[in-house]
Amino acid sequence: MKKKYADISNRIKVVGMNRMNGCQEVIDYFLISPYGIREYAFTRKYTRKTYDLVKGGIAIKQLLQIRSKDKATMKLVSYLSLMMPYFMDEIEWMAA
Repeated sequence: MKKKYADISNRIKVVGMNRMNGCQEVIDYFLISPYGIREYAFTRKYTRKTYDLVKGGIAIKQLLQIRSKDKATMKLVSYLSLMMPYFMDEIEWMAA
């Protein structure tokens, strides 16, 4: 994890909401600030393990440190670590 966003990753949570999209189930992921501001992040395919992991909210730092044999969980972790610099640049409350 890069040092420039390491300190805020403890305060910001990732929350997933299950949604049916035709015949395919997906999870919409949102970033939630400590002040309760909610920002849409991305949508990924659904697995029970990833949904159980994020349905109540999990800190970004804790999520990025997960190592699992579950392929969907690891895809989520790698995608989130790839997108963090983009979120830092585009979402105003993350940089503040």
